[in-house]
Amino acid sequence: MKKYLFVIIFTVFSAIFGFTQEKNGGISGKVLDRVSQQPVPDVVVEIIGLNLKKGTDESGFFYFETVPQGTYSLRYTSIGYQMLVKDNIVVNSGVIAEGTAELNIIETDEIVVEDERFTKPGDISSSFKSLTFEEIRSAPGGFEDVGRVVQSLPGVSFVNDGRNDLIVRGGSPSENLFIVDNSPIPNINHFGSQGATGGPISIIELSFIRDVSFITGGFSARYGDKLSSVLEIKQREGSRIKFMGDINLSATGFGAIFEGPIGQQKKGSWLVSARRSYLDLIFNAAGFGFVPEYYSFQAKGVYDLNKNNFLTVNLIGNLDNVRFNNDDDEKKQDNAVILDNDQKGYVTGIELKSLLSPKSYSLINLTRNYTSYNYTGRDTGQTVFFTNKSKEGATSLKAEYFLQPFKSSQFSAGVEGKLINLDNVILKNTDTLNYINPETGSRYVLEAVNINDNTNTFKGAAFVQWTQSVGSALKINAGLRYDYFDFIDRKNYVSPRLSGSLNLLHDLYLNVSYGIFYQSPSYIWLISNRENRSLENIRADHYVAGLEYNILSDMKATVEFYYKNYDRYPVSTARPYFILSNSGGDYETENNFGLEPLISAGTGYSKGIEIFIQKALSNNYYFNVNLSVFTARYKSLDGTERNSDFDNGLLFTAYGGYLFGDGWQFSGKLRFAGGRPYTPINPNDGTQLVSEYNSARLPDYYSIDVRLDKKWSFSKWTLVTYIDIQNLTKRKSVTKYSWNKYRREIKQNEGIGILPSVGINAMF
Repeated sequence: MKKYLFVIIFTVFSAIFGFTQEKNGGISGKVLDRVSQQPVPDVVVEIIGLNLKKGTDESGFFYFETVPQGTYSLRYTSIGYQMLVKDNIVVNSGVIAEGTAELNIIETDEIVVEDERFTKPGDISSSFKSLTFEEIRSAPGGFEDVGRVVQSLPGVSFVNDGRNDLIVRGGSPSENLFIVDNSPIPNINHFGSQGATGGPISIIELSFIRDVSFITGGFSARYGDKLSSVLEIKQREGSRIKFMGDINLSATGFGAIFEGPIGQQKKGSWLVSARRSYLDLIFNAAGFGFVPEYYSFQAKGVYDLNKNNFLTVNLIGNLDNVRFNNDDDEKKQDNAVILDNDQKGYVTGIELKSLLSPKSYSLINLTRNYTSYNYTGRDTGQTVFFTNKSKEGATSLKAEYFLQPFKSSQFSAGVEGKLINLDNVILKNTDTLNYINPETGSRYVLEAVNINDNTNTFKGAAFVQWTQSVGSALKINAGLRYDYFDFIDRKNYVSPRLSGSLNLLHDLYLNVSYGIFYQSPSYIWLISNRENRSLENIRADHYVAGLEYNILSDMKATVEFYYKNYDRYPVSTARPYFILSNSGGDYETENNFGLEPLISAGTGYSKGIEIFIQKALSNNYYFNVNLSVFTARYKSLDGTERNSDFDNGLLFTAYGGYLFGDGWQFSGKLRFAGGRPYTPINPNDGTQLVSEYNSARLPDYYSIDVRLDKKWSFSKWTLVTYIDIQNLTKRKSVTKYSWNKYRREIKQNEGIGILPSVGINAMF
């Protein structure tokens, strides 16, 4: 009897967990021409090390049905195209991995047989980095958040451990452009700062991401209305093979993702997710005075209308809320410096991609975004002194055309129109600041604000650009952009862009770029005062030069010099030391929104050098090392040159990982940043001298993060677990000094100490 019972139990467990079955998954994807977006048939796709090969069909599709679980590299080979290798393709049991690739055409008659790993768009010469899904997922201390992982790239700083604001080459967090599947998104984060682009955690579901492109300077004329960077996220399609799911618990929340084909003919696919934070449970358990809660949801659908027309629909949404526990005086005092922040928003986009000829295609994109902000500030007695109820929405229609008339030439052009709706109700009491007026000896005062404004306005843009290769040694990109903004007095702006890449030696390239970039003032700055409509678009001139050297097929090094000159930055007439380039980081206080009279009189610059060494995943290991040395300065209305709030001076990051056998992976990261500037505080009365504005520096920041992953494979599903330890040294970095007017003492605000987290993913 016991024998039969054992057999029954073993059979049940085998059926559930698949102990006796092979642990296989699959790989599928499409291969496209990077420039023309045409599917490339007859591409030989090889799984390196397994001697498995597949050819793409007429639609560029391939599918490896049975692949042993593991981490692989794929090689793509086709006549007339540069050979491509994609690393870090992770095959999990019962799951189909994503293997979509875009190939670069061989522009000369030379025979090229070398593997190419580090590719970039033809219109980009310099300041370009890319990330894959797996690089984001496994990054130590990254919380599986695209923004936090990007903070480890060259030239990118951060505000503190609790936020993923991008400080790019000394620029403000408001200067970054986010694009998801060709749809512009105002902010990709929960609890975003109005008028800026940062937040504590991203709303983009990691499992949706195929790859990420990040450009930190000299970007082409296709991108506009931002001054510092472009973060472009390309999302994958859902599976056209079968239904799949992913139930997960991560460092920041728990959620589920499901996907599958559309219809019996599988002419499309769908992909949906929902996520809820559990930070409220942690904060309540720890006894914190404030408790953040958030929900996010995301969906994507694609459908092939016919062999030449393809429809994509995207939806991204968030619900954010902060609750306060004011059950004792200490918590009331701590919460008095935190704005009650309730937000909700969505972005929806519909795009039609049409293959017009073997050498051309078009994109027509309709996007609607909406964000509702609800800020409230209260003192220790729970008296409201600041409320901000703002709604910002925009509907944009964009059309783009791409043509490759010859192998060595690329042409593109586009137009965009955007209808903007602004509804603002803002009340703020008179605010007496800590800063001392040097002429009168008294404190600066910000007048009371009473705004009830509803505005409809319009933005327009157009661009044209040409990319030309001259032999095999030289590539030039020239572009021109036009921007229009109806809400301000000077409405028209023209931006020329020029970049080039010269092959000095076989694997050594000289890359240069120059461009004029304009960014419209944040909406909240414009509505805060009638006079502010005289503000102009902010201007930045980019000068970039660098060397790029392919050390090995899987390793490259770059060194890049840049100079970024700012002009026409909004500055305050009420506090002549203040410039809006110093705003946007951290959770905004009521006196950092720009709710005061402003004029376009600020100037500044950022200059520096960046060194970057990248080793792609091969032979079971990878690493990245980067060093940035830079200076960021500005002049406000009083004409005094001062350190920018975001002038760290020095940034250093090194991270890497190793894949052990049997599903184990270890990774680690070391990060160092010079201390950010701050203004000393008088310990007797909390006052601050304008003559000492940003004259001191916070202590230097450093941290060590480690992560250990373990994969458990069964016959039809895979369990991935990890432990991630942020700030292994337990050192709490100083994020700022502030004056506690209730205790009449200087308060030292500290970042997160050691923070262990665990994650679980069940994929099937």
